Amino acid sequence: MNKQLYLSLTGLTALVLLIISCEKDFKADEKPAPPPVVSKSYKEAFDTVANASKKGWVIINNSDPAGPTAWRQGRFEYGGKLGDEVVGFPAYSATFSQNEYVSVDMNCGQGAAVLSAWLISPPTDMKNGDQFTFYTRTKGDYADRLQVWLNTQTSNAFVGKTAISTGDFTTKLLDINPDMGTDYPVVWTKYTITLAGITGNVKGRIAFRYFIEDGGPGGSYGDQVGIDDFEFVSK
Repeated sequence: MNKQLYLSLTGLTALVLLIISCEKDFKADEKPAPPPVVSKSYKEAFDTVANASKKGWVIINNSDPAGPTAWRQGRFEYGGKLGDEVVGFPAYSATFSQNEYVSVDMNCGQGAAVLSAWLISPPTDMKNGDQFTFYTRTKGDYADRLQVWLNTQTSNAFVGKTAISTGDFTTKLLDINPDMGTDYPVVWTKYTITLAGITGNVKGRIAFRYFIEDGGPGGSYGDQVGIDDFEFVSK
């Protein structure tokens, strides 16, 4: 074999071996990327009640006697005989319509009734220190009341079968205007609740309960309340 050709082939072989060796060394040092962190936080703007239901929000009306409506799309419009009567109130935040919030009123009952209408969050991974916020207000013509309940025992939306039962929701986190006075805000007001007393990490649910014992169209109390911009923040 030609000496010059032999030396060229020998050099080429050494170069190939060097490249293979470098590739092996590089691959040996490669580490798989860690999986992305999936946040447990979420928001609900209640742009439509139908969209919220698709995400796992549940509405239950245990009022006694129950009326024709429960939690539904917010309502803000001008009406009356002259067309200038204000019906409801506008959303806290809106993109396309001032009705982009969720609301409930005295018509969840009939006559004089015990009103008990529930709006329940999807199953939520939660632990001590997590927070959730929401905005709420009332129209203000009659006294209103809203409770916030927590279920950390199951991921169910079971609230019992009667107007006074709470089912799996055994922890009351908040009670707005329990004395049926004037403590319910008549402008959108933000509430922040920090979770505590939970053992470990659980999958539970948060519930809003419109609860009035002498309400309905024939009762002494109950007008309309709204909820907007709910946000759960996992710490």
